[in-house]
Amino acid sequence: MNSSAIPISILTGIDDAEIVARKAFLEFTGADVALLKKLHAHLEAQRDPFSEVFYRHLQRFPQLLPLLGNAEKLERLKHTLSVYFSQLTEGEYGAEYVENRLRVGMVHQRVGLTHQWYIGAYRKYLHELMPAIYHLLEGDEKKCIATYSALLKIVFFDMELALDTYFYAEHQVIVREKRFSKQIIDDMPSGLVVMDTALNVRMVNKASLNMFGLDTAETFVGQSVTQIFGTSKNLTNALENVLESGEMRSGLAFERQDMQGHKYYLANISRALTEEGQTLLFFMVSDITAYKKAEEHAQYLTQYDALTGLSNRSTVYDRIDFACTLSRRGENAVAIMLIDLDRFKLINDNLGAALGDELLKQTAARLSNCLRVSDTVGRTGGNEFVMLLLSMSAAADAAIVARKVLEALAAPFRIAEHQLHLTASIGIAVAPGDGVTAQELLKSATAALRQAKIDGRNQFCFFQAEMNQRSQRDMQLDSGLHKAAENFEFELHYQPKVDLRSNEICGLEALLRWQHPERGTISPATFIPLLEDNGLIVPVGTWALRTACAQAKAWQSMGIKPCCVAVNLSAVQFHRQDLCQVVQQVLKETGLEARFLELEITESIIMRDVDRAIQTLRELKSLGVKLSVDDFGTGHSSLNYLKRFATDVLKIDQSFIRDIMTDTDDALITRTIIDLAHNLRMQVIAEGVETEAQLAFLRRNNCDEIQGYYYSKPLPVEACTALLKEGRKLPLTTDWPD
Repeated sequence: MNSSAIPISILTGIDDAEIVARKAFLEFTGADVALLKKLHAHLEAQRDPFSEVFYRHLQRFPQLLPLLGNAEKLERLKHTLSVYFSQLTEGEYGAEYVENRLRVGMVHQRVGLTHQWYIGAYRKYLHELMPAIYHLLEGDEKKCIATYSALLKIVFFDMELALDTYFYAEHQVIVREKRFSKQIIDDMPSGLVVMDTALNVRMVNKASLNMFGLDTAETFVGQSVTQIFGTSKNLTNALENVLESGEMRSGLAFERQDMQGHKYYLANISRALTEEGQTLLFFMVSDITAYKKAEEHAQYLTQYDALTGLSNRSTVYDRIDFACTLSRRGENAVAIMLIDLDRFKLINDNLGAALGDELLKQTAARLSNCLRVSDTVGRTGGNEFVMLLLSMSAAADAAIVARKVLEALAAPFRIAEHQLHLTASIGIAVAPGDGVTAQELLKSATAALRQAKIDGRNQFCFFQAEMNQRSQRDMQLDSGLHKAAENFEFELHYQPKVDLRSNEICGLEALLRWQHPERGTISPATFIPLLEDNGLIVPVGTWALRTACAQAKAWQSMGIKPCCVAVNLSAVQFHRQDLCQVVQQVLKETGLEARFLELEITESIIMRDVDRAIQTLRELKSLGVKLSVDDFGTGHSSLNYLKRFATDVLKIDQSFIRDIMTDTDDALITRTIIDLAHNLRMQVIAEGVETEAQLAFLRRNNCDEIQGYYYSKPLPVEACTALLKEGRKLPLTTDWPD
């Protein structure tokens, strides 16, 4: 309830009984009331001279002038004072009179008038009124004394009420200060515990209650400090030392166990002496559990990987260093295995970092299960892990572990609604043969890992001496590729596709070529995997797409018969979410109609994530471009998937074409693919056709198109332009037996 709405008499404790008691103590009777009423009647009949005299008196005191204000305010104050002193003799002195007097007193106290002013005002009032009473009563001694007595009684009654308001106001100030002090203490972030010399608690703040899990101060006060903080000798000794010496103790650390677990605290202790001479201890305490745990976690992170909980790079490398030292002493050989997750970046980029993190955690768990107690597995960053195998009796032991790793990772990973298939490339180096320091051993394992990737991934490879030379070459090539991308050193060659019905060129495949300024022509089989590893495959692939489309449009502008230009998409490009937008933008920029662009995607790329691939293929198809499945027959796609691919062309892989005249299985597979494509209303093209016999076989088995050196090798732009203008047809061949 708002205190301003409560009568002041209630706030000050002046009820009817108190009023009666005060009047009785002053011997204020009905006779006094009668005399005051009689006096009031005489005074009301006269003009009030007191207010004017009183305010002239006040104006003599400079400290009161600001309260008097201007002339208008001064007149209001004179009128108010006249009414106030008039009420003094009206004869009504009940609860209403008391409330009115108290209210006026509160106003005077609030504006800064001290109780001295009240005393002075009443003295001035009596000084001015007593001679008037004497003249009014014509000097009748008995009547004057009785009237003076009645007037003094009511004046003292009034003055007591005025003092009550001042006492109440001062008490409220003390209460507010006390409440303010308590609020400050309770709002302190640190706990405050005040103890006596017996180390019993005298006072606590809210932070202490929250800190130590106590409901109220009553459950704390009176208890021994050992009941609250436990029997820590360190803490008890510190308290007793401060009590004895008086020297402040800062930064005292102590611990305790409670329902919430193990807690850590930091305290400052000081001694104080009260005005009464009582010695107290002030115990300022902070809960530093969060800080300590953060510190422990930071320490943990210096040794372990935050995501997987495995040993981190520095920890594993330190252990490798130590293991190499043991191997140099002639103890058992040690091996390290660098494990790189194949195509992890593809999964992470397309399905999100959160899923990628979960995949790494599950991978870490599987790797841990492949080890013995003495071995170590750690994550060195990204999607790379390292295993340290101790006490190896032979290199073959490392191969056993490597096979276990590949088998462990072969099982599908179920994450959210995704079922993911993961493989790994593993490079193995054995000490002391492949290196006698951690740095040498890791360098050897890195070279072996690179070879495992070159050899097709999903396998392990032991280090061999010549790998270092190859690694050095690859590093130089990688550096050269970045320069080539910056300086536009790449170019496209175009290999014709020939329609076996018309024997005319019906399309061209754009193939990336790199002319190294020092080493000459670099094989695509060498530099394209490096582009995929270093991330340049995306910008270079987009450049190839744009260049091929621009060239196709340029040939049309020369009047050359329009034909499709095919561009290969890498796995990284195909799985990027912006692929369709990139293709659409390139077609718009170059002005090439979508029907003259063919996009080739290998069967193995599609099979990595079939459902997502099908969706991407349908989106590309909606643009109007032509789609072909490259290297068909090598990716193990099922007929059920194939009919959902929304593709236009199947390209028979050259590995089947190479031996169709000598290998009956390859011949059968080729016939089957041709029939399958036609049954699914797709065109079929054979790549790698190099002989007349192969051409005759394919023509006889109704293959639609061929591509290969038999007709033309890939040609630079100028030579290809000349060939297109020439319009050379494929020569008819004689019929060859099966």
